[in-house]
Amino acid sequence: MTLIIAFIIGSGLGLFYFGGLWLTVQQLPVTKHPYRLILSSFLFRLAIGMFVLSLIVGGNPKLYNVVSLLTGCLGFLMVRTIAILWLRPRSQANR
Repeated sequence: MTLIIAFIIGSGLGLFYFGGLWLTVQQLPVTKHPYRLILSSFLFRLAIGMFVLSLIVGGNPKLYNVVSLLTGCLGFLMVRTIAILWLRPRSQANR
């Protein structure tokens, strides 16, 4: 049950991280300070990501917690893969 929760938390973290990245990229053409936007978005998403992953481990580096961390990372990476497939540009022939 713990691994399922870790996977769901990792997936939610992936939605947050890559959704925030997508929103940041959408705002780049209209912002006056794109470097500031990129840096602040990255640092915010990184801080939240590290905090959530540390909650999965729970400060206790036992083997079972490491497996939970890897399961959470798997959920995170699955969201990334789905986002890449869903948001990639499509050619005119496929429309």
